[in-house]
Amino acid sequence: MGSKMSYATDTSPDDGPTPRESGTQALDRALSVLLAFRGTDAERKVSDVSRELGLHKSTASRLFRALADAGFLHRNEDNGNYRLGVTVFELGARYLAGLDLHTLARPLVHRLAEEEGESVNLSVLEDLDAISIHVVQGTRNLQLVSRLGRRIPLWCSAAGKALLIDQDDAALRATLADAPFTALTAHTITDLDTFVSRMATVRKQGWALNDQESEEGLRVVAAPVRDRHGRVTGAVSVSGPIFRLDEERVTQLAAAARRTADELSRQLGYGFGDVWGD
Repeated sequence: MGSKMSYATDTSPDDGPTPRESGTQALDRALSVLLAFRGTDAERKVSDVSRELGLHKSTASRLFRALADAGFLHRNEDNGNYRLGVTVFELGARYLAGLDLHTLARPLVHRLAEEEGESVNLSVLEDLDAISIHVVQGTRNLQLVSRLGRRIPLWCSAAGKALLIDQDDAALRATLADAPFTALTAHTITDLDTFVSRMATVRKQGWALNDQESEEGLRVVAAPVRDRHGRVTGAVSVSGPIFRLDEERVTQLAAAARRTADELSRQLGYGFGDVWGD
């Protein structure tokens, strides 16, 4: 429903639904009426919606009544206006109850790996590690193989940094107070002050970089995934060898990771908290 609905302008006389109107055109129009309630107005007039959609008022009235009969709309008997009905809430509640990060992410991370040719991971936070819960190997030659369930310390992981992106300096210091900051390579950040300082850049740009900090010859970019409450619930990362991931390519992959993470966040309900009163 994210795309704009297309339908023919209603020019038929008010003599009941035509055969075409009783099929896909009627469904198209009914969905367009529902989507007309995406704005800030809780209630809408039939005349306003009919004018906005290019429908005869009589046609719009039939659609409004049918949608109200099915519970998708509710009519205010005091003024004749309509608002979204309880059926919309019930369907939304069922959608939210069925949300699963791994299931929703699967087609998105596979598409990202196919489009970019590099390996893609979906990671979540567990203790002081970022743990991979979904791994898709890239299609280009010389892939640095990752594995499902692999743990990488937060301080040397692009995904780990993305998972911590909303924490301010004080929160970071509290979270990582007991972190050993063990060096995995010569590039690993080994002290809390440096890590906190670099996280300011991560917060500013909206994505994180692992520049050979966990494995020599490997660069990784990652972007945060948010749930409907706006909380970071995962991270999408793209990795590849340093000879292929120069500065320009890193920027491109970071943008691609962010697009995928943002789409996954949207599917998890992020941005619709006002609708659910969260």
